[in-house]
Amino acid sequence: MATWQQAALPVDGERERALWESVGLVPDDLASQVLVLNVRATGGLLGRWLTEAAQAGVPIRVTLHQLRLAPLTLDCDEVYVCENPAVLRAATTTLGAQAPPLICTEGLPSVAVHTLLGAAHGAAIRWRNDFDWTGVRLTAAALQRYRGAVPWRMTAADYLPRAGTGTALIGTPTRTPWDESLGESMRRTGRAVMEERLLDLLIADLRVTGAG
Repeated sequence: MATWQQAALPVDGERERALWESVGLVPDDLASQVLVLNVRATGGLLGRWLTEAAQAGVPIRVTLHQLRLAPLTLDCDEVYVCENPAVLRAATTTLGAQAPPLICTEGLPSVAVHTLLGAAHGAAIRWRNDFDWTGVRLTAAALQRYRGAVPWRMTAADYLPRAGTGTALIGTPTRTPWDESLGESMRRTGRAVMEERLLDLLIADLRVTGAG
């Protein structure tokens, strides 16, 4: 978790919101949002909206305000989590209502993201981020936060075949305790690989799960 001492001063409204949320404070429960696809749920008005959107295979953006209206329970055995909306968009276009439950953090997970996942009682959470130092740090934090959470396509075997087309890797190196060879490979190659580079693999995973 970021602290006031560690975090850079925000330069715009979006970064200011992210800084507040990183320490668990939400000045605007409408600005704290989460983008989802095919997440069925029970509980209040939002539960009905989520289920109807899932039946149609239509993405829906949920606010923290909506999540606080009534207790919510996700009706799923597993949930996939990605960082980039391009992954969710591709799943919508390719798989539609056949895609398994997918949540997009759009970078640093908001309080809305964590609140929604808190309603996934007992569900397996398959989490991934970009292959950069921020991404692996966020993945490590998620695996520690959620019991039973596992990395999704976040190994050296997933990273290395695409490292040659990556961008310069910047920031402070960190460990990747779920696969120590991943962090070592990232340090050695010095390349960051964004999620879009793995779209074929990610959609294939979602297709198999959805078909099951």
